[in-house]
Amino acid sequence: MSRIEHHSAFGILIYYLIYIIWTRSLIVPSYYFNAIVYFSLLPDFDVIYYFFKSKGRLKLTMEYQHHLNSLTHYPLFFSPVIIIFIISVITNFYPLYFLISVIGIYGGHFIIDTIASGDGIMWRKNPFRRKKYTRFINKYCDKTDGYHGRYWDARYRQTKMYKTGNYAVIVVLIIISFHILNSHLLKAPRSSLFSLILFFLILLYFGLRNPKEKWLKEPPEGRYSDYRVNMKYINGLSEKSRRKHMEKHQGLLEQIYGIKSVETT
Repeated sequence: MSRIEHHSAFGILIYYLIYIIWTRSLIVPSYYFNAIVYFSLLPDFDVIYYFFKSKGRLKLTMEYQHHLNSLTHYPLFFSPVIIIFIISVITNFYPLYFLISVIGIYGGHFIIDTIASGDGIMWRKNPFRRKKYTRFINKYCDKTDGYHGRYWDARYRQTKMYKTGNYAVIVVLIIISFHILNSHLLKAPRSSLFSLILFFLILLYFGLRNPKEKWLKEPPEGRYSDYRVNMKYINGLSEKSRRKHMEKHQGLLEQIYGIKSVETT
């Protein structure tokens, strides 16, 4: 997972850069911004499921590991949007419009979650084979690797990626303000852009607040209490991936299970 304002900001920046190169125009239709934010956050909509599953008491502790368990965090699940975009390019049918979903989901969300998240993303996970898994890809994650929920968030705030995300939000606020000014000069104000500015400012405010002391402590179950020692995950790997996983995390598995080698069934 990552902070939702960062997902949204990176999604907008990536799309805006491509839009400028593609059209040689600095002005993007206002509703495109809202659409990019929506698709950048779409994989995290599984929080609604977890909210109802926990009877309205969503606890963002180490147990919150939706990258392992949630269908919406398997990139291949959203592959149809790529196919649709390719068809739109071939037919020249509003390709920039269909690009929004691709950039939002993959550029704004999955690529960001592959960097500095608690576990990473299983890019090759088949969403329709629930008991089969692939290895996680997680880069630049020394401080956050193995933490989840608010334990992750407290440590993410200490990373360069967090600072980069905040700068991205500020740049996006400038871009949106530029579009509002342009619309005003054309006497066609866009109220949705004002609400988007409010969205980013509120989230930026909460993101800059210091986390509670308890989230900076080590979790009771310990760091790496996740897919690394989850036998359901380990047994669902291919033989080659399972062997690599066991070799990489042998010390941790010995510590958890108290045996030299872990039998898989």
